[in-house]
Amino acid sequence: MSNLKSNYRKVFKDNLTKISQKNNTIWLDYRIQSFLKIHLKHLLSKHKGKRPITILFYYPLPIEFDIRKLLHFYKLQKKIQIFLPFMQGISFKIVKYRLPIQKRAFGVFESSNSSFKISRLDYAIVPVIGIDKTFRRIGFGKGMYDRFFSTLKTKPQTIFICRALNLTQCVITQSYDLQANTFITPFACLRFKDMNNGNMGSHKFYSLRSSRGWR
Repeated sequence: MSNLKSNYRKVFKDNLTKISQKNNTIWLDYRIQSFLKIHLKHLLSKHKGKRPITILFYYPLPIEFDIRKLLHFYKLQKKIQIFLPFMQGISFKIVKYRLPIQKRAFGVFESSNSSFKISRLDYAIVPVIGIDKTFRRIGFGKGMYDRFFSTLKTKPQTIFICRALNLTQCVITQSYDLQANTFITPFACLRFKDMNNGNMGSHKFYSLRSSRGWR
């Protein structure tokens, strides 16, 4: 299983590296941004009450969707708090998104450290190299997202983002790997829906090519 996952990780990562070196990343990122903004608008419209909505974003590496425009957009929205990962050892904590951004380990840019804590994380937007059919994450192999999410008492709705439809129809992940509700790419937006009242062995794919699909 681990060898199979490593092989897929290499293939998917090579695919994203090739994509990042082409001149169509602006178009790909525009597609992802449009889908993601529509989806977030739909999710955020459901929130009532005075508590700020908390969203985990990320700061992009070259092979990842450039989310910086949306970072800036949502940072300016009232009643929304934006957070970024801040690496600590083999895991990370989350800190409020604020400038300046500094480059740290693995070439990742982070906001400065903070002792600010939140009681609940509502949404998480997570970059992936790919996923398998159980909607579990194939990342860089460090396991940081898995460790962080395992510490949360209440799991946020999680959105995976990728510039390619890197999806395998076989199971190559483990039960502890991070699982998403939604997988957004420039070519299709897929949602995982449990069809058996909590039995995650059942799944259904939805290919959504317009905003109508999010209703």
